[in-house]
Amino acid sequence: MPTEDRIVDVWGERTPYARGGRWPVRVDTHLADGVREDDVERWVQTASTLHSNGDAFDVAVRDGRMVGVRGRADDRVNHGRLGPKDLFGWQAIQSPDRLTRPLVRRDGVLVEATWDEAMGAVVQRTQALLDEQGPSAVGFYTTGQLFLEEYYTLALVAHGGIRTNHVDGNTRLCTATAAEALKESFGSDGQPGSYTDIDHADVIALFGHNVAETQTVLWMRILDRLAGDDPPKVLCVDPRPTSVAKAATVHLAPRPGTNVALMNALLHELVATGAVDEEWVNSHTVGYDDLRKVVERYTPEVVSAICDVPADDIRAAARLLGDAQALVSTVLQGFYQSHQATAAAVQVNNVHLVRGLIGRPGCGILQMNGQPTAQNTRECGADGDMAGFRNWNNPDHVADLAKVWNIEPKQIPHATPPTHAMQIMRYVEDGSIRLLWVSGTNPAVSMPELARMREILSQERLFLVVQDIFLTETA
Repeated sequence: MPTEDRIVDVWGERTPYARGGRWPVRVDTHLADGVREDDVERWVQTASTLHSNGDAFDVAVRDGRMVGVRGRADDRVNHGRLGPKDLFGWQAIQSPDRLTRPLVRRDGVLVEATWDEAMGAVVQRTQALLDEQGPSAVGFYTTGQLFLEEYYTLALVAHGGIRTNHVDGNTRLCTATAAEALKESFGSDGQPGSYTDIDHADVIALFGHNVAETQTVLWMRILDRLAGDDPPKVLCVDPRPTSVAKAATVHLAPRPGTNVALMNALLHELVATGAVDEEWVNSHTVGYDDLRKVVERYTPEVVSAICDVPADDIRAAARLLGDAQALVSTVLQGFYQSHQATAAAVQVNNVHLVRGLIGRPGCGILQMNGQPTAQNTRECGADGDMAGFRNWNNPDHVADLAKVWNIEPKQIPHATPPTHAMQIMRYVEDGSIRLLWVSGTNPAVSMPELARMREILSQERLFLVVQDIFLTETA
């Protein structure tokens, strides 16, 4: 059972395993003070929507209240392990300021109401706006911390029921790069990799991804591989001397904003040293000749002056990538929130494509997300796309989705792309969107241009629905 040491020692004890082996089980448990496992009346299965790995765990229940958590041993994501947010975040659910009943604004004041009163008010206003203006009057802004089933329900209700195109999430502002990079390289937003690829990789490359802090359970998996037989080599690209950098075989610390130049140099070296799988590239890709011409001038010496990274270090990193037989690459905010973000993320994809290291165990690309279910918002159609990776601009995709939903294709809005988050707020500002449903996020704190956003959300003509367990600034 964890103590305060699990805050100091975030990753816990090591359970080493060799390449190709199964990650050993280690069940982490944390119960409220004074509660023993024998005191628990039942365990309820769930998964973390707060921790970025989406770890599976069981909730301990006594007297109808949560009294602890236990990692689920047979889950393939965490094999029983829990990160700090998993272990301790559940305590906020018992917070005295947690809302337990709906609130409805009357005479400018939020007051408690019944569920029937609150939902009735939403239905009445929605129907009135649909009759008066149509679907364009309604918008939805969601999060990356709900469950997949909830995103799909939202997409079905919004796109297929109300038939509005105004649906997006806060994940647009943090990992839009991931979505666009995957579409650029592979035609859809699905992740071409799995956490289980870590078990088989001989090289793990982390690009702008401080996995030790952002995905603590995934870092536990990597640490256990490093502690076992036949450990993988690690490439870390990060300007900071993080825990990942300290454990890396090669650490590149480029100047902020120079990621594309660095990736071009790595690709230049793969071409120059003959590491490209020409047969695979010719059979499975397009545009290789164009890529080769782009990176031709980005020698390690040229890029060293741009990135402030020694040329020999660039060559050493390229050798890791060029010698890999099973390569896992991960990408996160260090690339996503930097200059030419999508281009840099696409070049990570291109490393795998020129090497032919994709589509088999240990060869995966993980364009990561900061929130556990950010990927789900996109694959379910709640974040600027259609459900199931369907493309709004492809009539066959729309027809297929309409068939699944038992409606006509014309009933799914697809004349233009789904409205992105900032445009939704502009439509609220000009009065075009008159009902906005915000779920699991707090735009009055997290959006750009906060003063403007707070004015927009405070308009009297806006019917604002906030779905949250706390009275947030947006509420």
